[in-house]
Amino acid sequence: MAARLTFARLRQALTRGAVEPVYVLTGEEAWFHDASLALLETAALDPAGGGINRQAFRGPESGLHEIVDLASTYPMGPGRRLIIVRQADGLKPEGIEALKGYLASPNPRTCLVFADESFDQRRALWKTLAAGAAVVDCAPLADGTAVAAWARDRLQGRGYGLSPELADAIGAGLAGAGLQRLDAELQKLMSAIGSPRPVLAEDLAILAEVPRVGDAFQAARAALQGDRGAAIRGLRALLEAGEEAPMVLGAFAWYARTALKARAASERRTAPRDLMPLYALKPGQVERMREEIGPVPEAALREAVALCLETDRGIKGGGAKDPANAFERMVHRLARTRAPRRR
Repeated sequence: MAARLTFARLRQALTRGAVEPVYVLTGEEAWFHDASLALLETAALDPAGGGINRQAFRGPESGLHEIVDLASTYPMGPGRRLIIVRQADGLKPEGIEALKGYLASPNPRTCLVFADESFDQRRALWKTLAAGAAVVDCAPLADGTAVAAWARDRLQGRGYGLSPELADAIGAGLAGAGLQRLDAELQKLMSAIGSPRPVLAEDLAILAEVPRVGDAFQAARAALQGDRGAAIRGLRALLEAGEEAPMVLGAFAWYARTALKARAASERRTAPRDLMPLYALKPGQVERMREEIGPVPEAALREAVALCLETDRGIKGGGAKDPANAFERMVHRLARTRAPRRR
């Protein structure tokens, strides 16, 4: 049976040197197509050979007999021959039997790639390729959660840490934009930051269409300070402005967790050089957090993190039908943890 691969699995296989003789790239995400072809070029071609063993075709202008004949020949020198057929769904059916014969016994010194964003799966061409080639799924990422995971993996691969909450903010803002746009935005972010380090909330201000995490941080700050009115007004304003409840809550939770880490680092008198490896904090963040929220008890900070998790389960699980009311209950419960106990 032909292999079915995600882009991540393709990358892993090529890193190990496992190159299939025939691939099919299908799906509407252009970034996956371009990135897959770039990986295949690196894995299949001998660097010393230049482009002599790389041939490219367009389906509407080519024939299967021509492509199969070329794929059956050996490359010049070491490495493989790489043949790329773009818009492959435009290939005419003449030569389909020759293709079937080739797929049954492909040339081990050729890597043949058929790529199209939308194959007609009713055609004999697709059925033949799907049965005999490794199919790489290049479909767009399903939702903001998948986009967030992709962005986090992309940044971490370059040495830039990204918390789940900030990844969710990116996913909420750029879901549906396409990976080419998202990759360009991440490149812009990395260029602005400079040397690799964890991405901070304020860094996201340079990204287009990313949600207003700064306003969510202000609401979290007010809640931790005990200003219930300001916190509730801020959270409601974000929801009324169209911000997604999970993003708002994610930013709130990030701020609470950062405050808790800053408190722990302060109480343990952590040396500035150890803040980043131990707590993912920059040297100035501990002092800044102390100035922003004041002497909030550690128990209140831990309760804030726990309440965020509980509220998140309620919103995503459907138990909290009105996110605004869920946020309001969270803020009131957090305020009670700050109140002095009666004797």
